[in-house]
Amino acid sequence: MTSTLRPRSIQGDQITVQEVETETLLYDERTHKAWCLNRSSACVWRQCNGQNTVEQIAALVATELGSPVTEDLVLLTLDELREKGLLEADTVEVLPQGISRREMMGKIGLTAAALLPVVAALTAPPAMAQSGSVGTGVVGGEEP
Repeated sequence: MTSTLRPRSIQGDQITVQEVETETLLYDERTHKAWCLNRSSACVWRQCNGQNTVEQIAALVATELGSPVTEDLVLLTLDELREKGLLEADTVEVLPQGISRREMMGKIGLTAAALLPVVAALTAPPAMAQSGSVGTGVVGGEEP
């Protein structure tokens, strides 16, 4: 199956990107949501420049990861990224019509299980909770 899709990731001033070891953290300024991408998902996301086809993305990601990457794995990752709003709005359904994620994961097989995409939502406490000074009960260094 060869897809002609040329996905483009949300980037620029809309997304803040932070690399942390093998994960990539994305903060979406538009929705105020944070996402954590595992290495394979991050590799796919970075290759979504609007120019690369699914086949080209698979080849580039395989080179970067040093593991075989199929178009099906890329499509599964793109579907996850699309669902989370991390691809440009003109990216429509990416999985072939009539195929579920479960079926696609079965098609990919256990050999690629370590490369399965993970795009996890991150949550942060409200700003007041982060300050650490609210409600400590200590005033001027003295106990109440």
